Amino acid sequence: MDIPRAAARTLVPLAAVPVLTAAVAASYDRPGGPALAAELDHPVLLAALAVLILTAAALLASRRPAVRKGAGLALAGAGAAGVLAVPAYAVMADPFPDLEWDVRAPDGSARRLVVERGPGLTDPVWSIHVDAGSFPTARRWPVASYVSRYPRGVLQAEWRDPSHIRLVDLDHIHHDLRIAPDGRPLDTLDW
Repeated sequence: MDIPRAAARTLVPLAAVPVLTAAVAASYDRPGGPALAAELDHPVLLAALAVLILTAAALLASRRPAVRKGAGLALAGAGAAGVLAVPAYAVMADPFPDLEWDVRAPDGSARRLVVERGPGLTDPVWSIHVDAGSFPTARRWPVASYVSRYPRGVLQAEWRDPSHIRLVDLDHIHHDLRIAPDGRPLDTLDW
């Protein structure tokens, strides 16, 4: 049995997983959609992963030295480009934003007020949402998302009661918003 070729045959269908994940995450990343889809909606990273898997499959499957050498060089180049691209991607579209607040609803329901801050190109990007439910079936309801320019930003986030959240901006102005039992915001954030 030719183990490298068998491994290559396994890698080819495996490359479809990130492609399908990108397609599904993009179509389900909407208000009230699965929170998992919103977290996985990074098509550039998923496409790069699929290309790397296919290149590794070509490296393992081919018996021609020129193809193996080309695939090996492509993998080495992709690895070097990936190392250089990580800081650039982190600045432009942070896949792992800083979690500022993750506050559970006071009534014990499976709702959480989540405030994340990610670095933008010049100013931080704030994302405020309510996740309703438990992993992996939690639904995400966006409250606000904006690029922070002074004086915008979140100084404090809390539940006032099971149906209201309070956000305090950097000017110490209180913004009280009503939240439905399913986690959907009933008011808009006026900043």
